[in-house]
Amino acid sequence: MNRIWQLLLGLEPRSPGDVPSGESTHLELTALPGGGLALLIIAAAVAAFALLWWLPRREKRELSGPRRAWLAALRALVLLAAGIMLVEPVLVTSHRETVRSQLPIIVDDSESMRFSDPYTDETRAAATAAALKIEGEGGKSPVDRLRETPRLDLAKKAISAHLDDLGKGRDVSFFDLESASKAVTAGPARAKPLEEIQPRRSISPLGDALRGVLAVHRGRPVAGIALVSDGRSNAGEDPLRVAESLARLNVPIFPIASGGEEGPRNVRVVEVVASPVVFATDPMTLSVIVEARGLKEADADLVLEQRVNGADWQQVASQRIPLGDDGIQKRTSFRIVPKVIGQYEYRARVEDAGPELTRDDNVATAMVRVVRQQIRVLMIAGSPSPEMQFLRNALQRDQHVAFAAWLQHADPGYRQPGDKPISRLPGDAEELARYDALILIDPDMQALGPAWPELIANFVGKDGGGLIYMPGELYSQQLFDAESGGTTESGRWTRILPVVREPGLFRTEAEVRLATQSTYALELTPEGRGDPIFEFHPDPIRNRTILTSLPGMYWSFPVTRARPGATVLARHGDPRMQNQYGRHVLLASQLYGPGRTVFIGFDSTYRWRYLAEDYFDGFWARLVDRVGRNKALGGRFPFLVSLGKTAYRVGDRVQIGVRFTEAAAVAEASGLAAEVEPDGQAPEPLVFERVPDDPASLTASFPAERAGGYTLRITPATGADAGATTRVSTTNFRVEPPRRELDEPSLNRALLADLARLTGGRVLDVSEAGKLDESIAMREVTRTVEQRDELWDAPILYATIILGLTAEWISRKIFRMV
Repeated sequence: MNRIWQLLLGLEPRSPGDVPSGESTHLELTALPGGGLALLIIAAAVAAFALLWWLPRREKRELSGPRRAWLAALRALVLLAAGIMLVEPVLVTSHRETVRSQLPIIVDDSESMRFSDPYTDETRAAATAAALKIEGEGGKSPVDRLRETPRLDLAKKAISAHLDDLGKGRDVSFFDLESASKAVTAGPARAKPLEEIQPRRSISPLGDALRGVLAVHRGRPVAGIALVSDGRSNAGEDPLRVAESLARLNVPIFPIASGGEEGPRNVRVVEVVASPVVFATDPMTLSVIVEARGLKEADADLVLEQRVNGADWQQVASQRIPLGDDGIQKRTSFRIVPKVIGQYEYRARVEDAGPELTRDDNVATAMVRVVRQQIRVLMIAGSPSPEMQFLRNALQRDQHVAFAAWLQHADPGYRQPGDKPISRLPGDAEELARYDALILIDPDMQALGPAWPELIANFVGKDGGGLIYMPGELYSQQLFDAESGGTTESGRWTRILPVVREPGLFRTEAEVRLATQSTYALELTPEGRGDPIFEFHPDPIRNRTILTSLPGMYWSFPVTRARPGATVLARHGDPRMQNQYGRHVLLASQLYGPGRTVFIGFDSTYRWRYLAEDYFDGFWARLVDRVGRNKALGGRFPFLVSLGKTAYRVGDRVQIGVRFTEAAAVAEASGLAAEVEPDGQAPEPLVFERVPDDPASLTASFPAERAGGYTLRITPATGADAGATTRVSTTNFRVEPPRRELDEPSLNRALLADLARLTGGRVLDVSEAGKLDESIAMREVTRTVEQRDELWDAPILYATIILGLTAEWISRKIFRMV
């Protein structure tokens, strides 16, 4: 078409080089009516031309024939131009061309693609490693390297090897889930280099990704969509609905299945449970909690390593442990004796568990601070009784005790005994807090001064110190009389003791003296028989023999009963020494605030030396350690709190475990009070139950119904009255929203198969990525390309109408018709 016609028709001028070979042109009248309507329009046109011939004659009868024909022709030309506009002419220019088809590849970059699969079938594993051309390296076989390679890396390796074949006649582009999903709402997405795609997304919106890629390539020939994924779709549009849309457009989906179908096989070190602070050379129990899935019949090596003060890691223990049922947490204990003071790091690692989903969670660590072993003890005695003198000598010999004593009413110039003799008693709470334990042997409270009752109560109830009170025949009676009468402040501090002495509910002095004419033996309670302070020999049978052969005692200080929450370890062996609450309490213990108090209702443990000196020394060493350990270790709780998992998600059941580190505290377990408080919600109480096969452990659970932060508070059993500080063990943890990427990491082949079936595609394994090229039929596409130019607004039509009307008006002026 020459340039003049292009200008007249309003077409974009084109040079000869722009015209494809084989181009053809034809005209289409898109609004041309047909059928009966066309005949009616033709008849109307004939009538219109007849009318145009008749009207000039009617206006001026003397008008000549030629002039009449001229006016009719002009009017007919204008109407013809208008008619052409109404039928909407279109100039269609067409030619055939060959273009490359589009092959978008969507690569699943969700977190589940960072897992490695166990490939438990050795034959299949070897075939897969060979197909992917994985070679052995560093002493590892190709199968070993296959099992440790993440899913995404295997997929990248498989696809990269066949990119040249896929690119023949096709434009290959890669999309991760994010770039593909945003294409619908954010305009065309830019393809990403395959090597830059990393498994970081917490969700898998496969449906959104398919829809987005389809939108990006709309109007272009799409050979198919390759989907590299494990088939887990947990967000966005249903991929099956998108597949139905792709099927209507004849766009097949070719899933490349990445992942194992045998289900997750994984072992996880949940936690290393250890006391945060321990004494040097003091044996401690360190527990490792392991959880396994899909490894019910398997074993693994549990290795415990230790690093002291930042030095190198050293293995200290190992065990071969069986891996239990899915989701069942198993505890393995190690007995460790730290020898030097400092910061210890313990690392537990599971090895040789076989093929696993991931080994990132096979290690857990814990920190332990090892401190000095000496417990600082202050003993105050009202008189130089035999008990006081023998105990003084025993504590001075004990290298684990830093001992100081104060004998009241001693002669002026008397040198008080002790490792570091004192010249006066502590005068305030700060000075008393320098000690860990306080032993009172029948003290004269009046001589101590009015400040001491409050000092003692605060030392135990606020500072966490330990108190051992042993009554005597000189001052204890008046002390408890003052307490029961409530007339003085000096006796009220006895309320922190684990016993109660009420008027009229214990034997009279005459009855007590009558009972002391013969010796009596201690009657240990069940709690006492299991308490380590009465462990004189590691052999239980030999230990019972020693307990029954201990020398008898004469005097005792009668009390009414034990306080609620106290643990009674021993009662009076004489059946006459009892009341409505049973035999008189002779040895009891309780927590008071953060500290511990012990009541010993007799003053002749020194008689046990007649059987063996070690029995007396050992009993007091263990008892002093019991009451003073808590404060010496920084006021820690007598139990450890552990959570069943390091991270919980909505729908999980939160498991809480409490394990007592002090045998004496086990009896006080029933007094634990606990509550759990979700952020922004009211706290709810928790009820602990004993573990049947572990009396030192308690457990409780509750369902995690909402995501967010949680606070667990556990209050130890305490005999706290006014003045005691209630210490609460606080543990914070979070419940995360469901994360199916991690909870359901196995291959969902069923979904991938449905996507392929609905669209006419084919599912391929990673090892079969080389078959993708032959599975996709489309390469270059030959298609007819049409260019349609509308002519209803062509300049020639507008010019015809304007010029025709203008010529008619001029002619009428000349013919004197206006």
